[in-house]
Amino acid sequence: FGAFLGMWRLLWRRQVALKRLLFQGGLMLGFTLLTWLAIPSAGRVSSEIQAGIFLGWVVGFYFLILMPLTCLSVCGAMVREEVSANTLSFYTTRPLKRAEMFLLFYFGHIAWLQLLFACLTLMLFAVGALRGVPGLSELLPVFLVAQFLALMAWGALCSMLGMAHHRYIVVGIVYGLVVEIGIANIPTNIANLALSHHLYTLLAHHGPLAMVFRWSTEGTGTAIICLLGGTVFFLALGAVFFTVRELMPAQNEK
Repeated sequence: FGAFLGMWRLLWRRQVALKRLLFQGGLMLGFTLLTWLAIPSAGRVSSEIQAGIFLGWVVGFYFLILMPLTCLSVCGAMVREEVSANTLSFYTTRPLKRAEMFLLFYFGHIAWLQLLFACLTLMLFAVGALRGVPGLSELLPVFLVAQFLALMAWGALCSMLGMAHHRYIVVGIVYGLVVEIGIANIPTNIANLALSHHLYTLLAHHGPLAMVFRWSTEGTGTAIICLLGGTVFFLALGAVFFTVRELMPAQNEK
């Protein structure tokens, strides 16, 4: 716990550095503006159409594009960023095993992402409320549960990809297109391989969302187990990669 607090303090100071804070603030404001432009006001279209557009924005952009790409950028780079800064050697001199160090990196970055996306959730639902989107109070609890589990699972997957290959961005995008968008929409048991398929099951507990996308709540317990199990599996695999691989600054630059 003491090691985690130390890493968290270093991560916090790095994230709230003025340059990075301005960049992140700009992205959050840009997301809010895009949401405002994407959601029509209540007077322009019917409430059903407006709600459908908002739910499509939540699933199509927020959960399937913004969240995984952010996890890929933050968690995929969490170790390689330390390598580039030449600070990884400092961590390896601590009385910690490499697997423990990898997990501490992961939990520190996931804690930051949970805070970041909590702010984005407030912005998203604030825009929805200002636009007059109906049913937000019923969507919010389902949304928060799905978001928490999604960040844990996406973060673990992206952490593993960051250790598996130095071009993790490309690998992650290809994986997302093939598995999370392609395989997830195949109406057979093979869809269980996709994390997004299990997120759909959780989100289906919001009736209007399930109706728009024709999702089912069947297998909710299985979905939660698969998300948590996938998180543990990807973390274990990433820890193995971090344990057996020697990362040098020159290697990261390639």
